[in-house]
Amino acid sequence: MPTTLTPVAILARVSTDKQANVRQIHELRQTAEENGWTVVEVIETTGLSGNANDADRHDLDRVRELASAGAIRKVLVHEVSRIARRNSIAHKFLEELEALGVSLYWHAQRIETLLSGGKRNPAASIM
Repeated sequence: MPTTLTPVAILARVSTDKQANVRQIHELRQTAEENGWTVVEVIETTGLSGNANDADRHDLDRVRELASAGAIRKVLVHEVSRIARRNSIAHKFLEELEALGVSLYWHAQRIETLLSGGKRNPAASIM
């Protein structure tokens, strides 16, 4: 396990009030613990469609704030659709994180967008 803890944010979203983020959050917390990452904040959204406009995505705004402040080095999501179902929003968000040196960890595929040296992970191009 690494000697320094990497600060991360967990981003969890479900589309309806009848669903729950519990499983997403539990699995991502477990992954963080296994990798020596410290969870700085859990950003949880319920009842918001992944097709929502970027302006309505206050959860993504919060991640941007944490990343801009240097408070996190990674964002953990269960799957890419938790960011957005609209490719334009997801790609813009990933580019913003990358510009700040913040990696996105995609749990369903066990892929990160940035390699340890900060370069783009070629395997993440499928996102």
